[in-house]
This record gives sequence, C-alpha cells and structure tokens, in this order.
Amino acid sequence: MGGPFGIGIKRGGYVQAADFVRAVTVVAMVGVHSTWYMANGGHWVSSGAVLALLHFTRESFMALTGFVLTYSLSGRVIRWVPVLWKRYRLVLFPYVFWTAAYMVAFRHVGSFEFFAGRFGHSLLDGGGWFHLYYLLVTMQFYAILPLFFLLMRLAKRYPIGVVGVALLMQLGLMTYDQYGRGPHPQGLNAYVGEEVWTYVAYFVLGGVAAMYWETVQRWLHDHLLLVNVLAVGTASLLMLQFMMQMRSGPYLARADSVVQPAMIPWAVTAVVLLAAYGVRYEAARQREPGRWPLIKWAADLSFGLYLIHPMILQYWTNGLSYFHWDYPSFWLDGLTWVLLVAASGLVSQAISRTPASRFIIGRAAVPPGVGKSIEGGVGQRLWKRSRHTWGWRRRSRT
Repeated sequence: MGGPFGIGIKRGGYVQAADFVRAVTVVAMVGVHSTWYMANGGHWVSSGAVLALLHFTRESFMALTGFVLTYSLSGRVIRWVPVLWKRYRLVLFPYVFWTAAYMVAFRHVGSFEFFAGRFGHSLLDGGGWFHLYYLLVTMQFYAILPLFFLLMRLAKRYPIGVVGVALLMQLGLMTYDQYGRGPHPQGLNAYVGEEVWTYVAYFVLGGVAAMYWETVQRWLHDHLLLVNVLAVGTASLLMLQFMMQMRSGPYLARADSVVQPAMIPWAVTAVVLLAAYGVRYEAARQREPGRWPLIKWAADLSFGLYLIHPMILQYWTNGLSYFHWDYPSFWLDGLTWVLLVAASGLVSQAISRTPASRFIIGRAAVPPGVGKSIEGGVGQRLWKRSRHTWGWRRRSRT
C-alpha cells in the first residue's frame, strides 16, 4: 500500500505496450502537422478528412501521461517535492529552450527588451510555436498531480462512475468549445486546448487503465476484433460529422478540429485500439526482445521527435515555397511525413548522445552502445495464450 495518495495497486514491470502507443502516437502527430499545411492552409477537403482522423493524437498523449504517472507512482509512498521536481525538470528545461529556439528561428526578434517581453509572454501561454502547448498542459497536470491521485483513490472504488462523470465533463467542454465560444473568447477555455481541464477524461481514462492494467491488458488481448470493429464504427461517425459540417458551411478548420464532441468516441476508441495492438507488441517483444526495433526507436526518442519536427517542417515548407513546389498532393504529404520522422529522429538520436540531452529533449544522455533495459509486465503470460489466436504462433528456428 502507498502513502496518503497511494492507490494500492500491484506494480508490475516496464509496460512495453505503452512504448507502442507512444511510438504510433508521435508518428501520427507528425502526420497531423504534415497534412495541416495542405488542409487548413490550402483548404483541401480530402486532406482535412485525413487530418480529422489523425487528430486522436492529442488525446492519446494525455491518456498516456495519466497512465504512466499512475502506473509508476502508485502503490508506494510518494514524496511529492522530489517527484515533482524530477518530472518538471524533464519538461521545463526543454520548454524554455525550444520556446527560445523557435522564436529566434522564425519570429522577429528585434531589441533585447522586445524579445524578452515576447519570450516571457510565450512561456506563459505556450505561444513560442504551435506545438509547445503540450508541454504547458503537462506542467499544469503536474501541478495538480496530488489532487489527481486523490481522484484515483476514488476511482479505485468507483471506476465506472468516475470515468462516466469525466466523459460527461469532456462532452460538455467540447460542445462548448465547438459551438458556444464566440470569436473573442474569454473566461472558460479562452486559451482553448492549452488548459489542463480540456483533457480531463483522457487523463482519467489513462489513470484508471493503469490501476486495472492486468485486467485491461487481458481484455484487450481477448477482444481485438471487437476493438477493431468499434474503431471502424467511430471513425465512420467522425467522417459523417465531418461531411455534415462541411455541407452546413465551408469551415474546414472547424470540421477537422480536435476540440469537438464528435472527436470523443473516435479518440477514445483509437487510444484503446493502440493499446490493444500494444499488448500484442509486448507479447512479441517478450518472446523476441529485439523484434520491432523501429517502434522501440521511435518510442525512446518520441519527446525529441515531437519537439524538433516542426522546425524541420518549417524549413522544408519554406524551401518548397521558394521553388514553387508547395501544391496540395497526397504524395507530398506522405513524403513530408516520412522526411520529418526520419530527420527529427536522427537529430534527436544525436542530441541524446550529448550531455545537454536532458535539457534539450528531456532525456538523460545515453553513451554509445548503451540502451535502456526492458522488462515486461504480464506479456510473457499472454504469449502463452496468444499462440493459437490471430496467427501468433511460434516460428520454427533453423
């Protein structure tokens, strides 16, 4: 049992399924930004539809944050000052660094006084560049983490009730964001998407899944077909809503928005789908530890990928504009997607080998040839059950 905020769950080993969710989410997030310029900038409807489907990534990151913190901190005495300092320094220093880097690279700097004023303001509202809001939301979540753990104690007793209330709150907030906010919003969600309560249901879902992870993991393994069917259904509903909004008025930015009620069923199901395949990934890694190395690579460098890829994207699109190659096309979106993942991953890997890695990409420096040790949860047990399901059979070795 833990301390005053302990939940009393049995803590297992390293959850490799979370690596799969993290890797796919960050790659999909790069896809969001790769199509963003064509969809909202070029008003290309088909690209906007793809963008809407990829917009589950924001919610996936929030659910993963709730899961990882609950799973790693539960069941033991929590000394909040060192715990929070450890968490903050891995986000705060990169946040300050990249806010300054993006402002120097792409914004008018002017005098030192002008830059200092804009820099301070950008630190408060995440305005250094369009993706830095996530770090700001993460730090807000750390600030309320003790309260979140109190909520998780209640969720331990009433998981369905707590999740249900969180989803209702999420529905109300998204409805307000999509239909109730005026052109000059104030008060509640004035900085839409940058406030921690915008994602309350996803933090809660991640935390509850962590408390019941062994049960959830087994259910995901046994119901993969059902999860796939639900994913297809909710994706279809999202596309129907997308087309209805486009017919009622050509507002592509609203139709493919991440903060809308139609996004909730799809985002929740998409996260569950990734977790289900993550369970299979963990089982595969348990029997063959070196399997799927690119997923592990993307997971380990995910924070660096997230932080760096918009800078490469901006330089890339500037170059396309210079040579007049910036016309809407799916092949250009796909090429940009692959280029950004590869380039930002290699840059992140290079940074991870330097002493400054902790301050730039929130990752301790990794000496050459040394990697993180990987321990599995209950994946090994699931491997025994998966031998005769969905084609997961032991391959003969010759």
